[in-house]
Amino acid sequence: MKIQYPVLIEKGDKDTAWGVIVPDLPGCFSAADKQEDILDNVREAILLHLEALDNIPEPSSLDKVNSKGFTLGLVDIDLTQIQGPSKRINVTIPAGVLARIDAAANAKGENRSQFLTNAAIERISS
Repeated sequence: MKIQYPVLIEKGDKDTAWGVIVPDLPGCFSAADKQEDILDNVREAILLHLEALDNIPEPSSLDKVNSKGFTLGLVDIDLTQIQGPSKRINVTIPAGVLARIDAAANAKGENRSQFLTNAAIERISS
């Protein structure tokens, strides 16, 4: 599963590195001497940060991020690097419950697998 985290980028110059903050992950930041290294460096920082967490926070929507004074960017994160690859399973669920799951997943913009995975992680974490 892939998600995108918004990041705040502070421009560097010949004397200072580019700085990057991940607002959804307090304490997660990165830097790069060259502009072309910014996204790779912060992607690595995000993955290391997420590995230490019990729950992976949902990324904020771009309109919720205060980017005043920064350049706003998006970083793709492949969660299989942390959670492992997906595995196909066979489960039995009553038809009425399955219809409710599908409706709830659709309302959240998720597919059935994403919805069930997120629900399970939420339940395990509580």
